[in-house]
Amino acid sequence: MPSMEILLTTAKELGFELCGITSAEPPKHFAAFERWLQKGMNAEMTHFVRNFEARKHPESLLPGVRSLLMLGVSYATVLNSEPHPVRQLKGIVEYARGVDYHRWIRSRLEKLAEKHRELFPNGKCRGTVDTAPIFEKQYGAAAGLGTIGKNTLLIHPQFGSKFFLAAFLSTEYLEPTPPPQPFDPCGECRRCLDACPTKALTEPFVLDARRCLSYWTLIHRGELPPEIAEKRGSRFLGCDTCQRACPHNRSIPLVPGGSVDPSLLDSEELHRFLAGTPLALF
Repeated sequence: MPSMEILLTTAKELGFELCGITSAEPPKHFAAFERWLQKGMNAEMTHFVRNFEARKHPESLLPGVRSLLMLGVSYATVLNSEPHPVRQLKGIVEYARGVDYHRWIRSRLEKLAEKHRELFPNGKCRGTVDTAPIFEKQYGAAAGLGTIGKNTLLIHPQFGSKFFLAAFLSTEYLEPTPPPQPFDPCGECRRCLDACPTKALTEPFVLDARRCLSYWTLIHRGELPPEIAEKRGSRFLGCDTCQRACPHNRSIPLVPGGSVDPSLLDSEELHRFLAGTPLALF
């Protein structure tokens, strides 16, 4: 079996349900990203500005990179792998209702790196999940893991948008996987835009973080602006509204939620609930 196929098989055996390979080229949508920054739509997320140059090519993460193995795994697969008390809380964004996906994915990326070293003793590799300056959704689309929808999320025909993404960079040439059948997840549909309570989706494929409830409740520190607070409703940390509105997520297994109102907990109790989840810093 060719080395590329062995690497893909290993990734699937490690639990990554979606796997695809694309070449390490400059991102095709960088100009759109630059315009997004110029309009201030990143809000107070200054890391986008600090890492601006690094995002121009994956080589900033791994010198000599030639290939990207893009990986996806369902929320349900990761978050149901271990029971966690955060599921008892109301108003928690679905992707965080369980163990920290960073930990789950990184442990498997390390095992994938071991296989890479076995197959390519002279090659170099690096796995990333969520924190490196790389356009994961765009490279995921290029590798055949789905198509970016009007809600700016990567949508797969089977998993909808409820899956985590990771990138595995290699200095070896790995033949790109064949492109899938063309998939237009949206067509004339605009349910996500219409459902957004703060109109953060200002137009198809454009998200203004200055209006996004997920930004204000997960990233921003301090009081919420009155116009945001009045739209918050029962959303305590995060907002799944655009995902819930998307028809492609209707048949995706839900990660269990709970019935404890987090606003009734003191700081120590809330910290205990959130420990070990992606929201542990709260």
